[in-house]
Amino acid sequence: MHLYEVCLERGRSNPEHHKFYENVLELKAKQPDFGGINNMCIISHHMDPRTIHVLCSTGMKNKSDVTVEEITKETLDPENGIHKMHTDLVEKYFLPHDSYPAIK
Repeated sequence: MHLYEVCLERGRSNPEHHKFYENVLELKAKQPDFGGINNMCIISHHMDPRTIHVLCSTGMKNKSDVTVEEITKETLDPENGIHKMHTDLVEKYFLPHDSYPAIK
């Protein structure tokens, strides 16, 4: 299993937000905060980042508006990690349920 941060450029202002939202809901995406899925979500999946990108951007005209980054132990590092703001969600929701080799 892998954890991915999936982002949509311009969030709800993006004209294809509704399609992005439908796609990520099918993948059981979790919102990173209490604001819901606006421009970013966290997805747990066994597929590679390229496949996740395809699944999240299916039916969209501008597929480059979607970006996918894997969350790893290094990106969660409290000092320099680019995903450190997701540490609580990862530790309290994802880690108790599954095993993520890139995080352990």
